[in-house]
Amino acid sequence: MDEVKFDAKFTALTAGVFIVLILQATGLIYGINEWVNSQLPLVDTPLMNLLTRLGGDIFLALFGAFAVIADWREKGRVSRNTLLFILAVAIGLAAVGALKLIFAEPRPRPGYGTYAFPSGHTFRAAVIAAYGADRWEKYAPAFWAYAVGIALTRLLLHVHWFGDVLFSLFFAPWLYLLLKSLLGGKFE
Repeated sequence: MDEVKFDAKFTALTAGVFIVLILQATGLIYGINEWVNSQLPLVDTPLMNLLTRLGGDIFLALFGAFAVIADWREKGRVSRNTLLFILAVAIGLAAVGALKLIFAEPRPRPGYGTYAFPSGHTFRAAVIAAYGADRWEKYAPAFWAYAVGIALTRLLLHVHWFGDVLFSLFFAPWLYLLLKSLLGGKFE
């Protein structure tokens, strides 16, 4: 990715992260959250529950293992970007956990985990998409369709608000790009 394209993408993601964070902190997103939630049907089916698990820890671990194995087979070592992906996962999940405690936002549907903001499943899917789209560019649309699909499962199950998934869709690629720019990652 050339520098101008990177700067534009990073600037847009930074704006998205901070706008949603400010809307959440001030409560200005509550009306939007309520409206979106009221417009979506509850789709609590076995298939929807199976699909949403693709944003969970097990799928993330399997994808991470696949990335490491692919690096090893291609280069005989783990690439810098795969290490950046793993670092983004660790820092991002810690940040998601901290934000859940700071905001203590109740879920739209009680009884489904701890707090709502931000969505951990959506973060996991979006960090996979950010890394996967970067590494395998021709599959970028599929990676992002997966991330948006996980976000939609969280909304259709009514276990997250719109702002929860929107923040995570911005935050994961923002964090990945931030680490990549700070630590000099690129694909060889």
